[in-house]
Amino acid sequence: MAAGTYNITIEQGTTWSLQLQVDQPSGTDVDLTNYTFDAKIAKSYYDESPVSMTTALVNATEGSFTLTLSAAQTSALDSNSKYIWDVDMTSPGGVVTRLLQGRATVSPEL
Repeated sequence: MAAGTYNITIEQGTTWSLQLQVDQPSGTDVDLTNYTFDAKIAKSYYDESPVSMTTALVNATEGSFTLTLSAAQTSALDSNSKYIWDVDMTSPGGVVTRLLQGRATVSPEL
């Protein structure tokens, strides 16, 4: 399964959060109990210091979780740069799946 593409906009200087839902192709929820997530934002695929997003389960049995960047993290993002981001999911058995990827735009703070 190829990762989905979802472009995001992050307001500089604010706490940014995105809630996501993982479903089977049939539309039923995926039970995310004991799954882990890894999400990052970077200036390029070769960026040696990507920014890690905080991940948290919202409702494991219904397949929902959140990605969050703190206000300090978004303040440090350069609004003149273009970013990419992605989120990977690791199953309890160790299978890693990229769920989403895309471009990230930073809306500058006044």
